[in-house]
Formats: sequence, C-alpha cells, structure tokens
Amino acid sequence: MLADRTRLSITIAFLFVPAPGIAADPTSAALPAGADHYDHDFSDIPRYVKAFESPDRDAWQKPDDVVSLLQLWPGNVVADIGAGTGHFEPRLAKAVGATGRVLALDVEPHMVTYLKRRVKREGLGNVTVQKVAARDPGLADGSVDRLLVVNTWHHLPERARYASALNRALRPGGFVVVVDFTAESPEGPPAHARLSPATVIAELQAGGFSARTVEESLPLQYVVIGQKQVASKGRPAPTARQRQLCDVIKANADRARFTRGVNAYTVKTLQEALTPADDPELRALLFHDDPIVTRTAASVFSARGDRGLAVLREIAVDAALPASNRSVIDDVIWTANARQASAVGAARYGSPRPERSRAPRPPQGTGAALDED
Repeated sequence: MLADRTRLSITIAFLFVPAPGIAADPTSAALPAGADHYDHDFSDIPRYVKAFESPDRDAWQKPDDVVSLLQLWPGNVVADIGAGTGHFEPRLAKAVGATGRVLALDVEPHMVTYLKRRVKREGLGNVTVQKVAARDPGLADGSVDRLLVVNTWHHLPERARYASALNRALRPGGFVVVVDFTAESPEGPPAHARLSPATVIAELQAGGFSARTVEESLPLQYVVIGQKQVASKGRPAPTARQRQLCDVIKANADRARFTRGVNAYTVKTLQEALTPADDPELRALLFHDDPIVTRTAASVFSARGDRGLAVLREIAVDAALPASNRSVIDDVIWTANARQASAVGAARYGSPRPERSRAPRPPQGTGAALDED
C-alpha cells in the first residue's frame, strides 16, 4: 500500500473519538480497576455520522484551525489516528495535494467501512482507509511526516508505548498534534475519562517526544504538540568552510539592513555559494552566535520546502541550540508556513494569533520547534 513512501510525505489521522456533538455523561460508570483508557462502542454508525458531521461540531472543533497546526505542505504524508467518519479527511487531502497521502486509520470496522464508501463517493484519491489494532497504529518506521490525533488520545491503551510507536513512525522533523477535551467542556467523554494536558505531555515525553501545549482557538479543547527529537551531537565545532560561508553572509548583510540583515538577495547569494557537500556546514551555522548568520542559514533551508523545514524543526529541539537561535528558527518556520498558506488560499493556515473565544492558556512542557499557534 505504501510502496512509494520514499517519495512521498504522509500525514496519518487516527480518530478514537468520544462522540462530538453528544454531551458528556457525568453519570457514566467509572473506569474498571486497572484500566488505563476509555472504551466506547462506535458501532451505531447512523448515530455517529449525525453527531460527527453536524454543522454544530465545526463551531467548537474548528477543523480548519486544527489542520493549520499541522503545517502541511503538498507531498506530505499525514496519518489521522481515529479517523471516524472522516470529518478531517477532505481538508487533509486538500492540504497535502495530489502528490501527498492521507492515511485514515480507525479501530472500529463499521466506521472503516463507512469511511471507505465516503472516500470513494467524494473522490478523495489520495486518502487510504485502513483498520488498525487498538494498541498498534500499524505504521512503518519513518513513514509519515505528521500525525493527527483528535478526540482520541484518552481512548488509547498503554499510551506511553503507543507514543513510542508514533515516534518511530515519524520522519525526522515530524510531529504529532493531539487534540482533546478540557475538564470543563460540555462535549466529550465522561469526567473520569478525561486527561489533563500535563498527562498527555508526560505520555508523549515517555515516548521520546519533546511536547508542549500550544495556543489555539478551540473553545472546548486543548492542543498538545509532540516534536520528534534526535540525539544531540552538541554544538558543532567551527570549521574553515563555515567561516567562508559566514563571510559571504556578512559581506551582503548591509543590503538588507531594513530586514534584519536578511532578504531575498542575501539568501540567493548564500545559495549560490553552497556546494552539495556543504549541508553539514549550513546546519552548523544554525548554531552561530550572530543572528544574521542563523537567520540566513535558516532561510536557505526554508527555501527548500518541507524537507528543509523538517531540518529546522529537528534542530530547534536540539538541547545544544541556544534559546536565541531557537527564536530565530521558529520565526523562519512560521514565515514559511504563512507564505504557503497564502499560496494555497488558506487565510488562517499557520496564523500565529487566531481569534480566541476564551483566554489563552500558557504553554506547558518542553520547548519545541513550532510556533505557539
């Protein structure tokens, strides 16, 4: 099914969803002793199609805003964990384009049957629907670029172990977006089945992620992003070639004095000076003490599209990277995604400050390479 993974970036969405549009039942029985997740019967497909596809859901689920947090590019492979009735699939399919792939995964066989029919009916040729096991997403190592888990995390058993499997499935620079219900939400699972953001962060960290909450526009939910990490090799040692590239950057910085020392000309000049063997040296410049050098090097990676941005996201969670450099890289990542949003006509794709219907929650957990949006 995924024989062409080496050429495609894939986003997979799993939806283990506590009935959106169906109010939480505070009288529901507590979890059995020793249970670590919340089981729910989703076999009544007509009931859940009506609930999951209700226009009322979009008012609080805000699917366009959720998809924007994935920072998808054409050609990405994205997995939707717990895809349910496929509420997110048309949006994900559009975001990754004809060269990308959406893997719609679910554990409920009736839901999978329904979603296969929907995908065929709506002509979503880049969406693959698959039934998976509750304890295993069934993803090959390094096979996807993004993971989306909406209203599902609390359904998963052995979540730390599951997080490890998701981490292995991600390519370098990839990340997972977890959306779940706040304690006070009138929607979602019963109170005893809800998880705090701190719990989700801890479970993702146990799976090897760098995780944190991010700002969002969802009135009833929170969002946690887990960034795939790589082992830090420490701050790269300076080399003669790095000094040569720095000289190229600094020699042209005065041409961009009104744009923080970096503009299209300075980036192009550095690109022209690079050889295929210079990638390690260019990565090393992301650690440089001069913010102009860092920003120019990051802008060259950004100009390479999602593959270059994956390098930036990977470097931005390196423990050896100075905080000031991380801020510069975060800014370059956001700018690239904002431009991509404009190119595809998604006005709010990657917006750093969406309109909010409630006061923002401060970020929690360890830092990541993503914007707080």
